[in-house]
Amino acid sequence: MLKLGFIALLVLSANALATMAEAPIQGGLGVNFGHSVGIDQIGAEVTNLPLALSPDNRNIQLPASIPAGLRAPWRYYLQAVLPRPFRYLDHTSYVMLDDQSRVMRAVAQIDFKGCEGDFDWLMETIKKKYKVKGELTVEPPQGYAEAYRVVFTGKQIDFRCGDNLILDYADYDAILSYYAGVERLAQSQERAKSTMAKRQLVLETRRAMRFADEFTLGDRFRILGAFGIAFGQPFAKNSTQKFPVDKPFTAVLPNLPHAFSDGEIILEISPDKEPIVIRGQFKSLSFDKVTTALRAKYGTPLKASKRHVIHKVSGNHAIIKQLTPDIVEVAFIDSNAKAAQRQRLWEQESEGV
Repeated sequence: MLKLGFIALLVLSANALATMAEAPIQGGLGVNFGHSVGIDQIGAEVTNLPLALSPDNRNIQLPASIPAGLRAPWRYYLQAVLPRPFRYLDHTSYVMLDDQSRVMRAVAQIDFKGCEGDFDWLMETIKKKYKVKGELTVEPPQGYAEAYRVVFTGKQIDFRCGDNLILDYADYDAILSYYAGVERLAQSQERAKSTMAKRQLVLETRRAMRFADEFTLGDRFRILGAFGIAFGQPFAKNSTQKFPVDKPFTAVLPNLPHAFSDGEIILEISPDKEPIVIRGQFKSLSFDKVTTALRAKYGTPLKASKRHVIHKVSGNHAIIKQLTPDIVEVAFIDSNAKAAQRQRLWEQESEGV
């Protein structure tokens, strides 16, 4: 079962406490957390957004994939409102939306180099707007010269500078709730898949059992014959035809199942006309279909390979062989009758010695 285990945990160090805002963070880049954005304001889905880092003060495990029925949460944001000094610069913006298209996070990558000038203005403006006292500095991620952070309960602003400027506004309480919903949906879908797979297996097993019952006699605990011929009973007892004893002969049988209609049935019978071996060879029979059917009825075989399968049930045997690419042989053997046959043939062989 899929287990995503999403967790968001706020870890407050002494330095993090210095970045706590007194004024609430309600959004940024022209969007408000918890509010929807117009369809004309967003672009294509973004399946991977490396610049939207998981901040080091929150332990967030992202999903490996999005469950069926949910779109990717990240979208291009086409109408971002940048801080005034940066509005003339090239930029790319993104929003993270929940399953009801409400904003959880907004990120902008701005073509601004360095950590001075207008960047100083940005930092001072953020400190003033959100009433932050103390240092905002945090450890910059690889590739950036400086990084800063402001936290207000579950919401925060991360911004960093270097070769470009990143502005990142996030509502991590909302993101946690969203991921928890994603986890529930993923687990629900996995349970549904598992249930469906079990149902499908039951249906396939029932179909295989029905097919096995078409050409075998007995239940899962007994092999009592095949193709309408029963062990322990005289074969064609009302027939006046003289059948050979202890020697294979072809038997013409009416009403064979369709899957066995293009082959022949070969019998060996005892002096009492009781079947010893019932053997069929068929040109268009599926080896896999027959082996699946007998496995469904009799369980795990005594022997199994790609071309040869043997079931032993209460002493009797069912054997499937792929004789050639075009011919499959299915044989049923009454083991006690076979042992008696071997004894008769030995007595005949050793007579007079």
